[in-house]
Amino acid sequence: MVLKYGYAIGEQVGNLTMTAGKIITPTKLPEVISLSVVNSSRFIILGTKPEILEWLCTYSHIKLEVTLFDDVTEAPHVRVPDVVIDLLPTFNEFGYAKHSSLLDYIIPTHHPNPSEEPVRLEFRPADPKTDENIDPYFRIIVERGSAFGEIFNEIKDKWDSVVYPNVWDDLKNLATLSHQYLENHDRENSSASYSNQLKSVVVDQK
Repeated sequence: MVLKYGYAIGEQVGNLTMTAGKIITPTKLPEVISLSVVNSSRFIILGTKPEILEWLCTYSHIKLEVTLFDDVTEAPHVRVPDVVIDLLPTFNEFGYAKHSSLLDYIIPTHHPNPSEEPVRLEFRPADPKTDENIDPYFRIIVERGSAFGEIFNEIKDKWDSVVYPNVWDDLKNLATLSHQYLENHDRENSSASYSNQLKSVVVDQK
């Protein structure tokens, strides 16, 4: 896989839509990667583990910054959130994780090779409402202003302990998501039906 990096544009939140939208790659990498809270900025790196770690080493001087607005100086009394770093799977158009080895499909219980698995390292402003809806391989929260070189070892140590889910795990996860969707759909239809019934009730005001 050829490594890609840049700002994520036009995405929805949720693991099954994490690779939707586009990646805007800066023509020249800035000294500071600025993440806007208001615009829900996300900077992502797509690639294999060796590719991404090498990229972080190469650009170890780059810092992560969070702002409330783009290009606006923050008021000193306003607390700006830290940076969330998530390691996430990449998905194909069918919602399955992109396992790179044929063995992963022949033997459903075989776990993918960490060095070959295409993944996504994402940097974004911390937001509890967003963060609780995402289930990453690992998550790190670092202070704004941190440079890649300062957090590299923490990222690598976390990554070294990751065991990627196998195809069987993906199928079970997909089944669970489908079941949850159907339950929510039925619940919404039930509420709508009840609401319609109430609308048809005539209240005697005598």
